[in-house]
Amino acid sequence: MRMRHGLPFLLVLLLLVPARAIAQDDGSSDPEAPPGETDTGSGDQSQDPGLGELDYNSPAARISRGTPLVFAVRTEAPAGSVVIRVSSSDDTDADGRLADEDGAWVDETATAGGDGLQTWTAPASSLLRRRPGHYFWQAYLQGEAADESEDPIGPVRELVVTQPMAFRGRGKLFPKFGRGGGTSFYLSSAGFPATVTGKRFRALAKETAARWGLRTLRWTSAVAGRQDGFNVAGFSSAVPDDVLGVETDYTVRGRVIERDLALNPDENWTAGPDYPALDEVDLESVLLHELGHMAGNRRHRKHCANSPMIDALGEGEWWRGSRDHWFADCSGSAHMSRAGVLAHRVIRID
Repeated sequence: MRMRHGLPFLLVLLLLVPARAIAQDDGSSDPEAPPGETDTGSGDQSQDPGLGELDYNSPAARISRGTPLVFAVRTEAPAGSVVIRVSSSDDTDADGRLADEDGAWVDETATAGGDGLQTWTAPASSLLRRRPGHYFWQAYLQGEAADESEDPIGPVRELVVTQPMAFRGRGKLFPKFGRGGGTSFYLSSAGFPATVTGKRFRALAKETAARWGLRTLRWTSAVAGRQDGFNVAGFSSAVPDDVLGVETDYTVRGRVIERDLALNPDENWTAGPDYPALDEVDLESVLLHELGHMAGNRRHRKHCANSPMIDALGEGEWWRGSRDHWFADCSGSAHMSRAGVLAHRVIRID
């Protein structure tokens, strides 16, 4: 499966499709100066005291996928001066604005809504409405309002978009998505990447194997992908670049005598249970695919098919169940991220 890059384009095209919010005048006047304050200097006594801070009114920190999503900020700043920035990362620049190294953020100018609020509503087509995951947002002032404010950049807030429990992937995958198997395999302790712990890998391998009727055994020091008479799953530096994982059947006179599952340790893996960020590879999805091969299913399906046996998986994508999947570019447009190959091979040793 080849990985797809292009997170800035993904966010621009999917995350924040411009909303058609209706602007209206809130009718408020400039705030009066606090009583009892006297200018003791000899300078200009009409000095502007500056704009107040940005007070976040919504959204809540967690919302369910598909829920209407409104970013609302209460401020004294004039209409059109508040910008909502949403990013896939909480990285910030020297000024405190969200700005990850890939430039994966998008800005939308809020509109006046009344009661001192300025808002931006994410349209139904927005990534934020359709894709569960972790995002980060903030408001900041632009133009003259930024020059007049002591705090023109608001704090960063996390936004978690959750998947409804009824949609989460679970349960057996056969016979709906292929045949079930009876193979048992060892777990290799070699070559683990920094982002995956042995404890989590063992739990995830056991869970995904059971969905195909397979069974995990104990740990071994054997390396996955080497013909040694043992069925082994784990990470191996021998996996080619741009290949996420490969399941190998070793055969003698047409009979499978060993099955190995090797994963590329150099990918930016996430082992869940959270969904992958836009630059991460979902380990659960790759295990479901490769263990499907180990169960005896050799055929691939095209990318974006509703199946664990798709031939490629992009960064930030996943397939965990028939109602628990997300793919970035199924419209037939140009690829917007990097895809990694999901592979299967047969090696004759007779």
